[in-house]
Amino acid sequence: MLALIEPGDEVIIPAPYWLSYPEMVKLAGGVGLIIVQTASIAYKITPDQLRESLTTNTKLFILNSPSNPTGVVYTPTEIKALAEVVEQDILVVSDENA
Repeated sequence: MLALIEPGDEVIIPAPYWLSYPEMVKLAGGVGLIIVQTASIAYKITPDQLRESLTTNTKLFILNSPSNPTGVVYTPTEIKALAEVVEQDILVVSDENA
């Protein structure tokens, strides 16, 4: 985070999330935008949710798949749809647990 964001930059963090994401953003001086996911959408952020969360201050999107703590895995189609939203606009940190 220290290498990617500057003070005031917004970072989109889908929730539930790994507990250290917001703290890493704060440490770098950024602002975490927590986007809450529910079981009704399988705890996955949708392209529409992501698009609606973007502002002129958004610098980074954290994508965690397989998700910790939910275990949810995004399909290649879902990842492509998210990538189309952020393409050339913001950075993506992909935290992939193996």
